[in-house]
Amino acid sequence: MAEGERAAAAMALEGLARAGERVLDQIQALEVAKARLEADLLAAYGALATIEAQQIDALPAGAAARVSARVLPERVVTEEIALATGVGVGEVARRLSLATAPRRHRVALDALRSGAMSLHRALQVASDTAALPDTDVTTVAQAVLAPTRDGQPVAQRTFTARLRRAVASVDARGAAQRRAHARSRRGVFARLTGDGTGCLTVTTDAATITAVMDRLDTTARRLRGAGDPRSLDQLRADLATTALLRGAPGTASGTASGHGAGDDSGQAAALAWIVVPFEVATGQTDTACELPGHGWVTAGHAREIITRPGSLWATLPVDIRTGRAISRPTRSYRPTPAMVEHVQAVDGICRGPGCHVPATRCDLDHETPWPTGPTSIDNLHAKHRLHHNLKTDGTWTCAPSPDDGLTWTTLTGRTYTTHPKNWRDGIDPPGPPPRPRTSMTPPDDARDVLRPRRASGETLLVELDPPPF
Repeated sequence: MAEGERAAAAMALEGLARAGERVLDQIQALEVAKARLEADLLAAYGALATIEAQQIDALPAGAAARVSARVLPERVVTEEIALATGVGVGEVARRLSLATAPRRHRVALDALRSGAMSLHRALQVASDTAALPDTDVTTVAQAVLAPTRDGQPVAQRTFTARLRRAVASVDARGAAQRRAHARSRRGVFARLTGDGTGCLTVTTDAATITAVMDRLDTTARRLRGAGDPRSLDQLRADLATTALLRGAPGTASGTASGHGAGDDSGQAAALAWIVVPFEVATGQTDTACELPGHGWVTAGHAREIITRPGSLWATLPVDIRTGRAISRPTRSYRPTPAMVEHVQAVDGICRGPGCHVPATRCDLDHETPWPTGPTSIDNLHAKHRLHHNLKTDGTWTCAPSPDDGLTWTTLTGRTYTTHPKNWRDGIDPPGPPPRPRTSMTPPDDARDVLRPRRASGETLLVELDPPPF
């Protein structure tokens, strides 16, 4: 390479280095600005918490205490912010706990306002020091903020190591207490993954995971209702580990098996539910199918599940234009078992804003209180206990709106409208808004969705006629 070419190349490299340095400086400056903006965000969280606490205190005599006993004011604020911003409830709750304890987390919040600490790290400090007294929280925060020997920013791994070491140093005597506290929070948790499997300590197919979790939850709730002092999470954990190590009581093979509503052991049958639109069952489309309360599986996996030996099918007629299930009323206060199933089918999930708790785990609420309001499909809605209490206590208001909607109004005056579950969501192409329908009879153009019924062991779901394959 000629001397001139080498010089030109060196200049080009030097120019790129300077450009990179300028961009890196910009990134650092933006991170500092972001931290300061996040400090302002936390201040706003704290201000809203103060305002809504005052609103609750201003409710009629006795109402404030009643509301606070059933729904903590912090939870009301958390729901409000999550709905307005789309940020997850868990993340909002973590931020709010930091924002509403400015004295306890003074060092971390000061560092956030100066740009010396990110919100992520401030939340990390708050979480890991939750069991410590205020003075120890200050000690830990100061330790993790100590400068490095070379004056460079603290790397994330170094920060995490400092934090763990600092917590262990100030709370060595509390280790046993933390272990006991951790054991009290034992539980069995399941989630479905994107490849159609699920995790429950071991990994297996999604249908088996769903069936096991249903059996654990049903049996745990029965024991809890009979007076067992353990929590639901503890019961689920103990039931699962006993079954894995010793075999389920009453089964010769040592594996859990379900027969209708129960089996010889007195345990609840394991159930798994899957929603398979007719077009997917027959192979006309390949839209993902829902395991209510757990997640989604591919169309191929859904067809594999519903054609397994022992699967049961139940058809759920829905309005082709709205995707809404069809139901019927009663004159009594307490809905009949058939009505309960119908309301759960119509709503699908909690009718509270932003809530995805399956309707089968919700209360059935008379929208207009009985006996003024009838026990009818139009006046009954599935509501998660949180949203049921928010409405009953008058913290939030809820009123019917067009197209079978429910319009909720929060303490800040924001409104959110929910609608019955569209069981054909994602199947039909987008179109004009559906016309409201009030008839209790299926329309001529109603279509079915294959809906989980009940299954034994690891398999599951939908209609008593043989599959149409």
